[in-house]
Amino acid sequence: MGRGRHPPDLTVLFGYREARDDNPNTSSVSTRASLCTAQVCCALTRISAYLERDIMTVSRFLEQMLNPNARLVEQASAQPESPLQFPVDIFVNEQTITLRLMTASDAGGMVEFARSLPPDDLLFLRRDITRAEHVETWIHEINTGLVTTILAVAGERVVGYATVASDGLAWTRHVRELRVMVAPELRGKHLGHLLTTQAFAIAKQQGARKMVAQMTTDQRSAASIFAAMGFQSEARLRGQVTDRDGRLHDLEIMSLDVEAFDARLELAMLAITADLV
Repeated sequence: MGRGRHPPDLTVLFGYREARDDNPNTSSVSTRASLCTAQVCCALTRISAYLERDIMTVSRFLEQMLNPNARLVEQASAQPESPLQFPVDIFVNEQTITLRLMTASDAGGMVEFARSLPPDDLLFLRRDITRAEHVETWIHEINTGLVTTILAVAGERVVGYATVASDGLAWTRHVRELRVMVAPELRGKHLGHLLTTQAFAIAKQQGARKMVAQMTTDQRSAASIFAAMGFQSEARLRGQVTDRDGRLHDLEIMSLDVEAFDARLELAMLAITADLV
Protein backbone atom coordinates (compact mmCIF):
# COMPACT_ATOMS: atom_id res chain seq x y z
CA MET A 1 0.00 0.00 0.00
CA GLY A 2 1.48 3.34 -1.02
CA ARG A 3 2.65 5.84 1.51
CA GLY A 4 1.38 9.34 1.91
CA ARG A 5 -2.18 10.63 1.71
CA HIS A 6 -4.76 8.53 -0.06
CA PRO A 7 -6.74 10.16 -2.88
CA PRO A 8 -10.43 10.75 -2.17
CA ASP A 9 -12.23 7.40 -2.23
CA LEU A 10 -15.17 7.27 -4.64
CA THR A 11 -17.14 5.04 -2.27
CA VAL A 12 -17.02 7.72 0.41
CA LEU A 13 -17.81 10.55 -2.01
CA PHE A 14 -20.77 8.74 -3.58
CA GLY A 15 -22.03 7.55 -0.19
CA TYR A 16 -21.98 11.07 1.14
CA ARG A 17 -23.61 12.45 -2.02
CA GLU A 18 -26.41 9.90 -1.83
CA ALA A 19 -27.02 10.80 1.79
CA ARG A 20 -27.29 14.48 0.89
CA ASP A 21 -28.85 14.52 -2.57
CA ASP A 22 -31.46 11.76 -2.54
CA ASN A 23 -33.40 13.53 0.14
CA PRO A 24 -32.63 17.22 0.77
CA ASN A 25 -34.47 16.99 4.09
CA THR A 26 -32.35 14.10 5.37
CA SER A 27 -31.45 14.58 9.03
CA SER A 28 -27.85 15.05 10.10
CA VAL A 29 -28.07 11.74 11.99
CA SER A 30 -28.95 9.73 8.90
CA THR A 31 -26.33 11.64 6.94
CA ARG A 32 -23.66 10.65 9.44
CA ALA A 33 -24.91 7.06 9.44
CA SER A 34 -24.71 6.89 5.65
CA LEU A 35 -21.25 8.42 5.69
CA CYS A 36 -20.14 5.91 8.34
CA THR A 37 -21.43 3.05 6.19
CA ALA A 38 -19.60 4.47 3.21
CA GLN A 39 -16.38 4.66 5.22
CA VAL A 40 -16.74 1.01 6.19
CA CYS A 41 -17.14 0.14 2.50
CA CYS A 42 -14.05 2.22 1.81
CA ALA A 43 -12.07 0.28 4.39
CA LEU A 44 -13.25 -3.04 2.96
CA THR A 45 -12.26 -1.89 -0.51
CA ARG A 46 -8.76 -1.05 0.67
CA ILE A 47 -8.46 -4.38 2.50
CA SER A 48 -9.52 -6.19 -0.66
CA ALA A 49 -6.89 -4.34 -2.66
CA TYR A 50 -4.27 -5.24 -0.06
CA LEU A 51 -5.29 -8.89 -0.23
CA GLU A 52 -5.04 -8.91 -4.01
CA ARG A 53 -1.52 -7.46 -3.92
CA ASP A 54 -0.25 -9.58 -1.04
CA ILE A 55 -2.30 -12.76 -1.39
CA MET A 56 0.75 -14.98 -0.96
CA THR A 57 1.73 -13.25 2.28
CA VAL A 58 -1.81 -13.50 3.63
CA SER A 59 -2.11 -17.16 2.61
CA ARG A 60 1.15 -17.93 4.39
CA PHE A 61 -0.06 -16.11 7.50
CA LEU A 62 -3.35 -18.03 7.52
CA GLU A 63 -1.54 -21.33 7.01
CA GLN A 64 0.69 -20.59 9.98
CA MET A 65 -2.30 -19.62 12.11
CA LEU A 66 -4.18 -22.78 11.21
CA ASN A 67 -1.16 -25.05 11.42
CA PRO A 68 1.41 -23.67 13.89
CA ASN A 69 3.23 -27.00 13.88
CA ALA A 70 4.20 -26.47 10.26
CA ARG A 71 5.67 -23.08 11.17
CA LEU A 72 7.81 -24.63 13.89
CA VAL A 73 9.11 -27.28 11.52
CA GLU A 74 9.90 -24.58 8.96
CA GLN A 75 11.83 -22.56 11.56
CA ALA A 76 13.73 -25.64 12.69
CA SER A 77 14.73 -26.40 9.11
CA ALA A 78 16.26 -22.90 8.89
CA GLN A 79 18.52 -23.64 11.86
CA PRO A 80 21.81 -25.26 10.78
CA GLU A 81 22.94 -28.27 12.78
CA SER A 82 26.61 -27.28 12.75
CA PRO A 83 28.82 -24.52 11.34
CA LEU A 84 30.76 -24.83 8.13
CA GLN A 85 34.38 -25.92 8.18
CA PHE A 86 36.26 -22.64 7.94
CA PRO A 87 37.82 -21.32 5.79
CA VAL A 88 35.33 -21.88 3.01
CA ASP A 89 34.81 -20.09 -0.30
CA ILE A 90 31.35 -19.06 -1.48
CA PHE A 91 30.15 -17.27 -4.60
CA VAL A 92 28.19 -14.06 -4.01
CA ASN A 93 27.27 -11.34 -6.50
CA GLU A 94 29.61 -12.74 -9.15
CA GLN A 95 32.63 -12.79 -6.85
CA THR A 96 34.32 -15.29 -4.60
CA ILE A 97 34.09 -14.53 -0.90
CA THR A 98 35.97 -16.41 1.78
CA LEU A 99 34.39 -17.08 5.15
CA ARG A 100 36.99 -17.55 7.88
CA LEU A 101 37.56 -16.89 11.56
CA MET A 102 38.86 -13.47 12.56
CA THR A 103 42.40 -13.22 13.97
CA ALA A 104 44.68 -10.45 15.22
CA SER A 105 46.01 -9.89 11.71
CA ASP A 106 42.55 -8.69 10.63
CA ALA A 107 42.48 -5.62 12.89
CA GLY A 108 43.45 -3.17 10.14
CA GLY A 109 41.00 -4.65 7.66
CA MET A 110 38.17 -4.41 10.20
CA VAL A 111 38.85 -0.74 10.87
CA GLU A 112 38.87 -0.05 7.13
CA PHE A 113 35.60 -1.93 6.73
CA ALA A 114 33.97 -0.04 9.60
CA ARG A 115 35.00 3.32 8.18
CA SER A 116 33.39 2.42 4.85
CA LEU A 117 29.97 1.82 6.43
CA PRO A 118 27.16 4.41 6.47
CA PRO A 119 27.16 6.24 9.83
CA ASP A 120 23.75 4.89 10.86
CA ASP A 121 25.05 1.31 10.57
CA LEU A 122 27.33 1.99 13.52
CA LEU A 123 24.62 3.31 15.85
CA PHE A 124 23.78 0.19 17.82
CA LEU A 125 27.23 -1.41 17.98
CA ARG A 126 28.73 -2.03 21.41
CA ARG A 127 31.98 -0.32 20.47
CA ASP A 128 33.24 2.18 17.91
CA ILE A 129 34.97 -0.19 15.52
CA THR A 130 36.19 2.71 13.39
CA ARG A 131 38.84 3.17 16.10
CA ALA A 132 41.84 0.83 16.13
CA GLU A 133 42.00 0.60 19.94
CA HIS A 134 38.42 -0.67 20.09
CA VAL A 135 39.13 -3.31 17.48
CA GLU A 136 42.16 -4.35 19.54
CA THR A 137 39.79 -4.90 22.48
CA TRP A 138 37.64 -7.02 20.18
CA ILE A 139 40.72 -9.08 19.23
CA HIS A 140 41.52 -9.55 22.92
CA GLU A 141 38.02 -10.91 23.56
CA ILE A 142 38.48 -13.34 20.68
CA ASN A 143 41.77 -14.52 22.16
CA THR A 144 40.20 -15.01 25.61
CA GLY A 145 37.28 -16.98 24.20
CA LEU A 146 34.52 -14.50 24.96
CA VAL A 147 33.89 -13.79 21.28
CA THR A 148 33.96 -15.76 18.05
CA THR A 149 33.84 -13.78 14.80
CA ILE A 150 33.42 -15.03 11.24
CA LEU A 151 34.74 -12.71 8.55
CA ALA A 152 33.54 -12.47 4.96
CA VAL A 153 36.53 -11.44 2.86
CA ALA A 154 36.60 -10.56 -0.85
CA GLY A 155 40.23 -10.64 -1.93
CA GLU A 156 41.92 -8.72 0.89
CA ARG A 157 38.87 -6.63 1.78
CA VAL A 158 36.52 -7.36 4.67
CA VAL A 159 32.93 -7.18 3.40
CA GLY A 160 31.03 -8.52 6.39
CA TYR A 161 31.18 -10.32 9.70
CA ALA A 162 29.12 -12.30 12.19
CA THR A 163 29.97 -12.36 15.88
CA VAL A 164 28.88 -14.66 18.68
CA ALA A 165 29.50 -12.91 22.00
CA SER A 166 29.32 -13.78 25.68
CA ASP A 167 29.54 -11.01 28.27
CA GLY A 168 31.76 -13.14 30.51
CA LEU A 169 29.43 -13.01 33.51
CA ALA A 170 28.74 -16.26 35.35
CA TRP A 171 25.02 -15.65 35.64
CA THR A 172 24.60 -15.07 31.87
CA ARG A 173 27.03 -17.75 30.69
CA HIS A 174 24.13 -19.53 28.93
CA VAL A 175 23.42 -16.48 26.72
CA ARG A 176 25.02 -15.61 23.40
CA GLU A 177 24.45 -12.40 21.48
CA LEU A 178 24.57 -12.60 17.67
CA ARG A 179 25.80 -9.55 15.74
CA VAL A 180 25.94 -9.33 11.96
CA MET A 181 27.12 -6.63 9.57
CA VAL A 182 27.43 -6.69 5.78
CA ALA A 183 28.80 -4.14 3.31
CA PRO A 184 25.95 -2.14 1.71
CA GLU A 185 26.70 -3.37 -1.82
CA LEU A 186 26.27 -7.01 -0.75
CA ARG A 187 23.02 -6.65 1.15
CA GLY A 188 20.14 -8.62 -0.28
CA LYS A 189 22.61 -11.08 -1.82
CA HIS A 190 22.15 -13.83 0.81
CA LEU A 191 25.47 -13.09 2.51
CA GLY A 192 23.82 -11.64 5.62
CA HIS A 193 21.55 -14.67 5.84
CA LEU A 194 24.49 -17.05 5.59
CA LEU A 195 26.52 -15.18 8.22
CA THR A 196 23.54 -15.14 10.58
CA THR A 197 22.92 -18.88 10.28
CA GLN A 198 26.62 -19.59 10.83
CA ALA A 199 26.61 -17.44 13.97
CA PHE A 200 23.57 -19.38 15.14
CA ALA A 201 25.34 -22.70 14.51
CA ILE A 202 28.42 -21.58 16.46
CA ALA A 203 26.30 -20.36 19.39
CA LYS A 204 24.46 -23.68 19.51
CA GLN A 205 27.75 -25.57 19.28
CA GLN A 206 28.94 -23.58 22.31
CA GLY A 207 25.93 -24.80 24.26
CA ALA A 208 23.94 -21.56 24.27
CA ARG A 209 20.54 -21.95 25.89
CA LYS A 210 19.41 -18.47 24.89
CA MET A 211 20.37 -16.34 21.89
CA VAL A 212 19.79 -12.61 21.58
CA ALA A 213 19.97 -10.14 18.69
CA GLN A 214 19.54 -6.36 18.76
CA MET A 215 18.59 -4.13 15.85
CA THR A 216 16.82 -0.87 15.12
CA THR A 217 13.20 -1.36 14.13
CA ASP A 218 13.81 -0.26 10.53
CA GLN A 219 16.20 -3.18 9.96
CA ARG A 220 13.37 -5.37 8.71
CA SER A 221 15.51 -7.69 6.64
CA ALA A 222 17.63 -8.64 9.65
CA ALA A 223 14.54 -9.14 11.79
CA SER A 224 12.99 -11.45 9.18
CA ILE A 225 16.13 -13.62 9.06
CA PHE A 226 16.09 -14.11 12.82
CA ALA A 227 12.31 -14.67 12.86
CA ALA A 228 12.72 -17.39 10.23
CA MET A 229 14.91 -19.29 12.72
CA GLY A 230 12.40 -18.99 15.54
CA PHE A 231 13.51 -15.77 17.23
CA GLN A 232 10.72 -13.70 18.73
CA SER A 233 10.50 -10.07 19.76
CA GLU A 234 11.29 -9.85 23.46
CA ALA A 235 11.37 -6.10 23.98
CA ARG A 236 11.29 -2.77 22.20
CA LEU A 237 13.24 0.02 23.84
CA ARG A 238 11.70 3.24 22.63
CA GLY A 239 14.03 6.12 21.81
CA GLN A 240 17.03 4.01 22.77
CA VAL A 241 19.28 4.93 19.83
CA THR A 242 20.27 8.45 18.75
CA ASP A 243 21.56 8.97 15.22
CA ARG A 244 24.08 11.61 14.18
CA ASP A 245 21.28 14.09 13.44
CA GLY A 246 19.82 13.71 16.91
CA ARG A 247 16.82 11.64 15.80
CA LEU A 248 15.71 8.89 18.17
CA HIS A 249 15.19 5.31 17.04
CA ASP A 250 13.61 2.34 18.79
CA LEU A 251 15.78 -0.68 19.52
CA GLU A 252 14.29 -4.12 18.94
CA ILE A 253 15.53 -7.07 21.01
CA MET A 254 14.80 -10.51 19.60
CA SER A 255 15.59 -13.74 21.37
CA LEU A 256 15.37 -17.51 21.10
CA ASP A 257 15.00 -19.83 24.08
CA VAL A 258 16.76 -22.85 22.59
CA GLU A 259 15.45 -25.46 25.02
CA ALA A 260 11.86 -24.18 24.89
CA PHE A 261 11.96 -24.12 21.09
CA ASP A 262 13.30 -27.70 20.95
CA ALA A 263 10.56 -28.84 23.35
CA ARG A 264 7.84 -27.22 21.23
CA LEU A 265 9.36 -28.75 18.12
CA GLU A 266 9.31 -32.21 19.67
CA LEU A 267 5.63 -31.82 20.53
CA ALA A 268 4.92 -30.53 17.03
CA MET A 269 6.63 -33.53 15.45
CA LEU A 270 4.62 -35.88 17.66
CA ALA A 271 1.41 -34.13 16.62
CA ILE A 272 2.34 -34.32 12.95
CA THR A 273 3.23 -38.00 13.29
CA ALA A 274 -0.09 -38.69 15.03
CA ASP A 275 -1.94 -36.99 12.17
CA LEU A 276 -0.20 -39.27 9.68
CA VAL A 277 -1.06 -42.48 11.53
